[in-house]
Order: sequence, then structure tokens, then C-alpha cells
Amino acid sequence: MGLLRIALWCAAAGSIFIGGCRHGEANGRADVEKALGELAKADERAAANLATANACGASLAAVNRETELAQQRAAEWKRAADIADERASKAKADAAAASARADKALQAAKAKPACASQLAMQLCPEIPVL
Repeated sequence: MGLLRIALWCAAAGSIFIGGCRHGEANGRADVEKALGELAKADERAAANLATANACGASLAAVNRETELAQQRAAEWKRAADIADERASKAKADAAAASARADKALQAAKAKPACASQLAMQLCPEIPVL
């Protein structure tokens, strides 16, 4: 009877061990499936984040192109403004030289008595003085 009892105890222990192993495998499979599901979700999030990053990169590239074009236009406008400034400075210098020549001619005319008497005459008010 003792041997039979030991055999029954061993059979009970073996069945408990096998049931525990199967239960552990089932839990392990569930854990693996859960981990695979989380991995798939993380993969989807990473793909969405990558798509967002690519869209942001494309937007930044477009902004960069627009900025470069704006800088080129600003450089062109600056060159045009510099040319206009040079022309205005030359026109101012030419006008000052012409004014100096006219003043010199007026002073020379005032020094001559015949011209001075004509300069002193009152002109007709209907004739505009150019």
C-alpha cells in the first residue's frame, strides 16, 4: 500500500507540474501576444511620427526656399536703391554746379553796366520768369 500511495502522490505531483507548465505556456503566449500588440502599436505611432516629421521637413524646405527668394529680391532692391542714390547724388552735384555757374554768370552780368541796368528793370508781371 505504501508503494501505491507514493505512486499516486507522484502521479498527482506530475499532473500538477504538467498543468502548471501548460498554464505557464498559456500565460507566456498571452504575454508574447500582448507584447506583439504593443510593438505593433508602437510601430504605427513611429510611422505616424515619421510621416509628421517628413511633412515638417517639407514645410521647412518650402520656407527656406521662400526665404532665399525674399533675400534675393531684397538684394536686387538694394542694388536698385544704390543705383538710384548714385544717380540722385550725381543729379544733385550737377544741379549745384549749374547753380554755381548761373550765379557766377549773374555776378559777371551785374559787373557790366549795360547788363546791370537791364537786370534792374521791372519785367512785365504777365511774363513768367523761367
